[in-house]
Amino acid sequence: MDPAKALKVGLAILAILVALPFLVRLWPEPLTMERIRQGFEASGLPVEGMRLAPKPSNESVSELNFMVGGVSVAVYQYDNAGTIARYQEYNRKDPGTAIVESWNLAQSLGAAVPKQTPTRCVRRGYFLLVAIGDDVATLNRVVEVFEQL
Repeated sequence: MDPAKALKVGLAILAILVALPFLVRLWPEPLTMERIRQGFEASGLPVEGMRLAPKPSNESVSELNFMVGGVSVAVYQYDNAGTIARYQEYNRKDPGTAIVESWNLAQSLGAAVPKQTPTRCVRRGYFLLVAIGDDVATLNRVVEVFEQL
C-alpha cells in the first residue's frame, strides 16, 4: 500500500474516532412511554390525569391516557407493524364517508346532521397517538408536541 494512501486512511479513521462522541450526542433518543410523559409535561400544555392503563386496549403492549385542555389523548405502543397499521386505518375517515359529508348527501335525503367530534391520529414508529376533542387548536398542538418528541 502506498504510504500517502495509508496516511490518508489513518487520518480518516482518527477523525471518525474523534468525532464519534459528538455524533452520539446528536443521535435522537428512542421514544418510550416515559419520554412521551416527560415531553407532554414539559410542553406547557395543561396535562391532567396522566396514567398508564393497567390493561392496554386495541391489541397494544402499553397505553398512556391523559387529558389536555378538554381533549382526550391516548398513546398506544405496539410491537407489531401490521397491528399498528390496522388501528391507524381504523381512526382515519374512509373516502366514502368524506364524500357523503362534504356533499351533504345524507341531509339531502332527510337524515339528521351528524355531530362529528374532531379526531387526530398520528403514528410515530411503533407508537400511535389518538386525540379526540372539540378544540381543533389543542388537537393540533397535541399532535405537534408528539411529533417533536
